[in-house]
Amino acid sequence: MSDRKNVLIVDCDEFLRAPLIDTSFALRLCDVDSRFDEVKRKLAKLYGEDVAVSADGKTSALKDLTAAKEISIDGAADGFNKQRYNAVDALRVIARLTEPDGCPWDRAQTHESIRINMIEEAYEAVDAIDKRDVANMREEFGDVFLQSILQSDIARRMGEFDFDDVCDELCKKLIGRHTFIFGTETANNADEALMGWEKAKAKEKHYTSVADQLKKLPDNFPSLLLAEKVYKKRKKAGDTFDPENELKAAVSEKDYVGAIIAAVELLADGGRDAEVEVNLAAKRIIASLE
Repeated sequence: MSDRKNVLIVDCDEFLRAPLIDTSFALRLCDVDSRFDEVKRKLAKLYGEDVAVSADGKTSALKDLTAAKEISIDGAADGFNKQRYNAVDALRVIARLTEPDGCPWDRAQTHESIRINMIEEAYEAVDAIDKRDVANMREEFGDVFLQSILQSDIARRMGEFDFDDVCDELCKKLIGRHTFIFGTETANNADEALMGWEKAKAKEKHYTSVADQLKKLPDNFPSLLLAEKVYKKRKKAGDTFDPENELKAAVSEKDYVGAIIAAVELLADGGRDAEVEVNLAAKRIIASLE
């Protein structure tokens, strides 16, 4: 892909492979005819089907185009008035909101002031997943993405880092830990892939023991999730447990916290998530009161 006087000149194969296109630039696509239908679908996704296009010297709405060898589209003048937006636009919008003459509320936020928003948006996204509410998932995933962008913009203005640094670190992590994709190791199933990830992570983080890994768990993890993580990591490292007897002993001794921990372990052994199961049980109680 090349950028000549703010025009992106791309052959259709490169365009179809590109995961992200900045639609504020003018775009010229070459050698379209062999993959016209695919190109038209992607253009509609990026720009909207009503966008004006120039194809082989004639101008029309994209939806009316039936064939073309070369297609050109003018970029949006300011980037804020489009039929369709993408991740590049999200970054551009946040940058505009936090300029000196931008939104007073957005400019006033700090890492700490919107910390709770990150938690709330994550819970709302998970709730949408649990309910298989696809429309709401689309909205809530956007809100989670917003938190990452806004936090990164706060960091940029404070001279800490920016969104490019976040993406750089993310990609390095994904490439470095998928040694069976980008390296020489192999993984024949999901379990082996996870083992490869954990091995690469341990090397990267310089973990020498399970204690090293457990000490890195977030301080504000939900309690049941924390207990499950501790149990799984210790068991994987070779520690032995007897959750059923632990539960009986804890109940007989009225050690109810110990009983909760043992129950978490039993659920984990059965492939069930204690955080989810307790939440569902509480909701069943609420529903029974109606």
